[in-house]
Amino acid sequence: MFGARRRRQREMERRLRELDWLDQAYGIGAYAPSGAPPRRPSRIPGAIALLVVMGVTTSAVFTMQPQVFPDRVHDWLGTNPERLLPVRDIPIGPGDFSFIATQPDSDEPVAYNPCEVIEVEINPEGAPDDHEELVTRAMANTSDATGLQFELVGTTDKRAFDSMSMNDPVMVLWSEQDEVADLAGSIAGLGGSYRIEPIGGGKQRYVTGFVVLDREAFADLRSDEVRQGIVDHEFGHLVGLGHVDDPRQLMHEHGGINMAYGNGDLAGLAALGSVACR
Repeated sequence: MFGARRRRQREMERRLRELDWLDQAYGIGAYAPSGAPPRRPSRIPGAIALLVVMGVTTSAVFTMQPQVFPDRVHDWLGTNPERLLPVRDIPIGPGDFSFIATQPDSDEPVAYNPCEVIEVEINPEGAPDDHEELVTRAMANTSDATGLQFELVGTTDKRAFDSMSMNDPVMVLWSEQDEVADLAGSIAGLGGSYRIEPIGGGKQRYVTGFVVLDREAFADLRSDEVRQGIVDHEFGHLVGLGHVDDPRQLMHEHGGINMAYGNGDLAGLAALGSVACR
């Protein structure tokens, strides 16, 4: 009698466990599925799918924006690119230069990647008739001095140079004080670039920038040499040169006494173009 009661108790406990499982799996009152209860679903396929999605996403970002990854990632993958143009020799001769920014705790300048083309767009609104020639010559003069490769990719109607994205081409435009307050007084132009630091650390680098030229100043100037010197001066800022006190240099705050890059300018530009590929 005792044994039979124990068997009935075990059978009742088994059925209660089955009912509890049915309630959790299908809700109260569900009919029992035919065959054995299904196995608990494995998390492995979901984890694999997540890894695949992460891998595809990372690959897409790496393809479109490789500059955001640290240098050691490129070293590990063997994806370090090669220079587009040869390194320029640093000229021998007197002259000062300065950099707008240097790497943290280092004298190495922040610079553009010499293994990528620097794309340039012009906004022609209010620009002088020869604006394309001025920009093209500035690109050539700065490329000759740095070993960086520029490419004029067309025109744009964008003017918001203070809210550019890292994939935008360099923006060149002519403006006036009412639109750009920094053009007040005797300022004939502005130039600069935006920098990033790769994910996980690494060398900072410039990715895009702007050159803004004073519309009224260019309308008043009659000297082609001075006009070209102003554009070249701002392209010097674009690639990373700062002002100097040496009046023999084009990067003097007021343009100096020469309207072409001097020895100091050329030494600084060559250093900016000689950084390692990023």
